[in-house]
Amino acid sequence: MADISGKSSTIMYMKDCTECGCHFEDSMKSMFGKFPVPVKVFKVNKGICPECKTKNNLQREKLYSARDLNWTHETVKKHFEGNPPVIGQELIVLDTSGRLNTYALVTVKNPEHTKQKRIVIESYTNGYSGQSFYRSGKNCFAPKSQVTLLPYNQIIGEMIKKGNGQEIILSLEEVARLVGEVDSQSKK
Repeated sequence: MADISGKSSTIMYMKDCTECGCHFEDSMKSMFGKFPVPVKVFKVNKGICPECKTKNNLQREKLYSARDLNWTHETVKKHFEGNPPVIGQELIVLDTSGRLNTYALVTVKNPEHTKQKRIVIESYTNGYSGQSFYRSGKNCFAPKSQVTLLPYNQIIGEMIKKGNGQEIILSLEEVARLVGEVDSQSKK
């Protein structure tokens, strides 16, 4: 296939997968007459085959789901609507800023602030996000930030209490080992 200039718009090259060792054909397409990477860089003998890329993506999704204690914004909202928090209740704040997974144990200060029933917590701040959260777990002052309010998780909560009592930093793999693929609390 050729682009407007008459040059080929797709490059094919045989490679060996660095993950499983299979031999596969890789391809790269040009966009508006330019390739996303230089052809010299693309034409190397090693790469990752499509099957291994899919397997790696699934593994990454499992790790990030475990990092979020198997909660999504939708399931957090559903949980808090069905189980409204009360003053003094313990919850978990997940802060992923700085490529760290910081879990902080917080308490509810005001469970129904304003008409939107925002959840106001005490005992955690990272300097840029506030202490008020929507029912979905998103931070009110920085809704697209890396700070999320989650329902209490017994395993993580106990680890925090055994540590300094305030927060704990865990790697993706450590969290995945602790909470597993499916946390029973996320299905309630």
